[in-house]
Formats: sequence, C-alpha cells, structure tokens
Amino acid sequence: MSPRAFILSSLLLALPAQAHDLWIERGGLLHTLAYGHGRSGHEGAKTLEYPPENVKQALCFNAAGQEITAERGRGYPATLKGDCAASWFFVSSGYWSKTPYGTKNLAKNEAGAVIESWLSVEGVKRIDQWGTGLAQALTRHLELVPQDNPLKLQVGDKLRLRAWFQGKPAAGVTVAYFGKPRGISDSEGQVNLRLQNPGFQLIQASLELPLNDGRADKAIHAGSLQFEIQ
Repeated sequence: MSPRAFILSSLLLALPAQAHDLWIERGGLLHTLAYGHGRSGHEGAKTLEYPPENVKQALCFNAAGQEITAERGRGYPATLKGDCAASWFFVSSGYWSKTPYGTKNLAKNEAGAVIESWLSVEGVKRIDQWGTGLAQALTRHLELVPQDNPLKLQVGDKLRLRAWFQGKPAAGVTVAYFGKPRGISDSEGQVNLRLQNPGFQLIQASLELPLNDGRADKAIHAGSLQFEIQ
C-alpha cells in the first residue's frame, strides 16, 4: 500500500461510523434539516425521520456573522424561517455503547458489558449568502469555515478551509468530501480540498476527544459545511 493510500485508510477509520447524513434544504426563507441518503448518492432511503428532540439548537446568521431572529418550527422536521445568510443546527443523538450484543443508544453505565462508548454531537451549517463575517466561526462547536467566498467557486476549484473548535483553530480534524477523506487540518486548523461535483456541496469534519464523565469513553464531534455552486 502506498503512503498516501495508507493515510487515507487511516482517515476513513477516524470518521464517525454514520450510515446517513444530515443536511439543510432551503426553499425561500425556509431552512429544513433533513436526514438520510438524499444528498450522498448512497443506496437507501432518501430521507428518514429523526427524533425532533435530538435537535438541540437552530440559529440564523446574517452575512456579518451576527445571529438574527428566525422562527423555529416545532416537531419534525426541524425548520428555521428567516433570511439567513447561514443557517446552523446542532444535533445530538446522545450516548452510544458498543456491546457484544450490538450497539445501543445508551451510556456505558446503562448498557451492561461495553466494548466502547461515545457521545455523538454534530453541527450542520449551510451558507446561502456570503459576507466577511462568515469567514469566522459562528459557534464554539466544531466548524469548518471558508476563508473565501465559496459560492463563487466552480468544479475543479480549490476550497480553502479552517477548522475551529471551542473558539480557536483546531488541528488534527479529519475532513471529508461527500464521505471520502480528503485531509487533516494542520496546526493552524487549515485544510484545502478541490470541489469535484456541481451543485450541492457536502464537506464533513470529525474530531474525537476523550470524555471523562463516566458515561462514555470519548466524544465524537462532527461538523458539516454545505453550500451550492454552479
């Protein structure tokens, strides 16, 4: 195996084992959080229902990176209604434990014999209008931040990104393009990738950190950046 192939195999193992994606659909002023295979091209249901209580936060930002008022819908699916330059949803399906009898949506202190356990959290961000305020992190969760206007890019162009976590650039973040690993952020949080598909773009980030709360061994932080190009 070549060194590059070995590195990419290692990156793939570092990504969270999620069979489905979360993404934001926009129609007019309505931003809807969807879940399934509808944007990945993988086999399976295009959309699947998720527990609405898993959506912990939904925020709307203007092009200056300032949070603005938007109407959040109740129930499934999670929605935001507003003129958002960027929309953002924070989702957590809670604690998971891998046991000899299968994977359970339970903390390790509730699941019996546990092989490994983790807390799953994910931020989903979609950019529809650009402003310099969006070249910075909007939250303290794991975020991929474009350094230039991504809406002007075309197929074959390079996208310059910086990974942020807890208010500072994050090194060691695995970055994937439609589920395929493309690189790891450097000491300044920077990583570049080349856009290969027209239309909707799905760039995903993953960071695993130890967790010492007695309920899981680690936290898997995920974040996705979404936008559309010509």
